[in-house]
Amino acid sequence: MISLRHVRTFLAVAEHGSTAAAARHLYVSQPAVSMAIQELESLLGQRLFQRLPAKGLVPTRFGLEKLPQARMLAAGFAAFGEKGSSGDEPAGHVAFGYFTTLGPQYVPGILRRMAQRYPRVSVTPVEADLPELDSLLESGRIEIALSYDVRTGAQKRVERVGELAAHAIVPARHALARKKSVTAAELAAEPFILVDLPSSRDFLLSVFRVEGIEPVIAYRTRSLEMVYGMVANQLGVSVLVTHPAGDRAYDGKRVVRARLSGAGLRQGLILAWPEWSTPTGPAQALAECTRAQLAT
Repeated sequence: MISLRHVRTFLAVAEHGSTAAAARHLYVSQPAVSMAIQELESLLGQRLFQRLPAKGLVPTRFGLEKLPQARMLAAGFAAFGEKGSSGDEPAGHVAFGYFTTLGPQYVPGILRRMAQRYPRVSVTPVEADLPELDSLLESGRIEIALSYDVRTGAQKRVERVGELAAHAIVPARHALARKKSVTAAELAAEPFILVDLPSSRDFLLSVFRVEGIEPVIAYRTRSLEMVYGMVANQLGVSVLVTHPAGDRAYDGKRVVRARLSGAGLRQGLILAWPEWSTPTGPAQALAECTRAQLAT
């Protein structure tokens, strides 16, 4: 007979990608995890996982079909077992992926809202770049993701929840800092610091390419904090989509944000789910809190 132990073990292996990581998450031995998966596969009559090079254990097609059902069962049991609850309020767990540069600005506030509104839902945040987010969604490692609206070919359902405009950042003592808006040509005349993340880099460089020019890239970094630090220390200028609230690098030096004249480039923000999945109550609650946070 299939038990809650089987369901929880299946979910842990699916979300953590290995029996060892699942065992640490569940506070049981690795052989116990392997045995539970073998038992569940025997009861269901098909394999749930396959081992892929460099990816660990990933669900089979059959495993992906069972994953939404398992999540629904786990969420339903969590709600049923809550003392003094009618069972209407979401309970359980949700694995939440987010694009790395969006995390610092939005994710802490989303988690705060979740803790206040849905204290019976636990959230596991997973940071990744855009291709990694697609892979995590497709493999079932995460249930929902906050990302930029970039076409990647991945099969997913999306909901547009916001939009950001590209802007320039320049050193506080630079001549461009005194201007209300700057052109792509003015930025291209300076050393350029590029956020070097898949998909993001092409969008940011498109600010220049639509004008038929190419910036001279002085430095590449995957970190917004490093971009701020380099610009603040007068090593170059940059273009960002994410809008950090402050104007200071870690060393206290300032940057100035300037509007891009004539660029008009905007990047959509989306919530994404695997095409094969039906969002659970915890995932729907997270989506609600994400919409509320982005609306502020």
